[in-house]
Amino acid sequence: MKKHLFSTLLAAMMVATCMAGCGNDTSDSQSSQSSSTETSGSADSSAAESGDAEADPYAEHLSFEVFTIDGSEDMMDYPLVKEACEKFNFDFTIQLVAWDNWDDVTRTLAATDSFPEVIAWYNLNYSEYVEWAQEGVFKALPSDMSAYPNLEALTEKYTIFQKLLVDDQLYAFPKIKNNNPYNEYDSYMFAYRRDWAQAMGLDYEPVQDMTWDEFKEYLQKVKEEDPGQLGDKLIPFDFENGGNSWCGFARKWNPYISGYKMVDGQYVWGAPDPTSMDAINEIKELYDTGLLAVDSYVDANNAGRERFLAGRSAVFYGNLGPSILQETANDMVNNIDGFEEEDLGLFTVKMEDGKYAVSQMDEWWGAFAFNHSCRDEVMDRWLAVGNWLLENEQIEKYAYGVEGEDWTKDENGNVTLNYTAEDASAGGSKAYITNQRTFQKFFILEGLDLFLEGNPNASDYVINDLFKKNMEVWESNPNYTPSNYDISYFSSPEKDAFASTLNGTSDNFIQAVLSDDPQATWDQFIKENQAQADKACAEINEVFGE
Repeated sequence: MKKHLFSTLLAAMMVATCMAGCGNDTSDSQSSQSSSTETSGSADSSAAESGDAEADPYAEHLSFEVFTIDGSEDMMDYPLVKEACEKFNFDFTIQLVAWDNWDDVTRTLAATDSFPEVIAWYNLNYSEYVEWAQEGVFKALPSDMSAYPNLEALTEKYTIFQKLLVDDQLYAFPKIKNNNPYNEYDSYMFAYRRDWAQAMGLDYEPVQDMTWDEFKEYLQKVKEEDPGQLGDKLIPFDFENGGNSWCGFARKWNPYISGYKMVDGQYVWGAPDPTSMDAINEIKELYDTGLLAVDSYVDANNAGRERFLAGRSAVFYGNLGPSILQETANDMVNNIDGFEEEDLGLFTVKMEDGKYAVSQMDEWWGAFAFNHSCRDEVMDRWLAVGNWLLENEQIEKYAYGVEGEDWTKDENGNVTLNYTAEDASAGGSKAYITNQRTFQKFFILEGLDLFLEGNPNASDYVINDLFKKNMEVWESNPNYTPSNYDISYFSSPEKDAFASTLNGTSDNFIQAVLSDDPQATWDQFIKENQAQADKACAEINEVFGE
């Protein structure tokens, strides 16, 4: 470790550690011999030294520790964890840290060279990651990942892996979000009440296409006809987080409103672009004409979602990835009398250029990594387990539980569960079915189980007729804004100082919408911050300008 790394040492902290080990309990292994061969990696060399490589690439028993916020005292009793420990001949303990002091503990361990061998990382800070990789805190992952084909496939599909290279090596494996297998579009979508559209005489499709002007006309029709007979409780259009969502929605006009935009080979502050005022004026029109909830500019997070779930809103805009979309349909069926799943629909809305304004989804959150002193065989074993968990067979296990006991599948691929949702919830007799997903989250985030064929927890209507169809429509004519990881991950004094202004753009946007003179209000915001923006852009352009 270089000396300046230790200068970052925080006050000494106590790190809570929860120790638990895999027992010797057996469980039926459903994995094929070919799967074991694919995931063997460098463990083959260790086994070869003992003359047992071909018979069992995992002949050497390994024990190690994992640093994480995910874990519990009974984790080692989860069937999927027990099977993994038996199949790959290892056991592990958990160094458990609470979420509220995760960052401080992580920085302390990095500064004191105290990480355990395996790190299941959350809240990865890019600049810290690069510094720690260069300082030798982490061990580089193999440059050739072909021994772990399922993990390798992720590195080839998602752009984030290239962005996390440090000196052409990967020091942390991002935990990919698998909530959209069809493309890289984010899942902020328009949900609408099909039953209310039908009550107004409109025969709309599950995914109904329209222009922005047609969309506004629909909202006005809802307000005038009140198909739900709610009176002054009716909200034609709701945003997920009320006014806090307005600026995010404004990216349909200006994708760079709270960031930087390339103009003639140079990066400039995005907010001054005239399209920002286009967005302000459009949302102000919605607000002033009573199409938005009157007090929604002070909404708490998820207030708009809660109103939609309660049956007060005709159209809702928010994050509707497949799991959330499925939960939305389920909640509305349970909360609203007479509501059926097919009463939920989606709007695909073309903007003035005739295209669908879409942005790149957040590909990942968190990562797993290895301490610089991690043994080669431990790294190989952990990667092999992660590769195994991405196989369809293991996805079914963490989705449904133990095959034959918790669920069965018929010859047509239809899955039957032998338990209720209450059984699998906290405190239920089958709670491990939900809890064991924590083990999967060491390697990858949720989402894969929703796309299993025959999954009784996922509706064909919701997943295919709504979510998949929406993505197909967008793909037909997108105005696509990819993530700019270069700028997001670039750190410099003036750019870092300007970050608070960018983060506060939403508040200024709300003020402009509510103002009697939105242009003057927005211009004042630009005027007060342009000088600092120019300094930030100068640093950015020194590195990335053309």
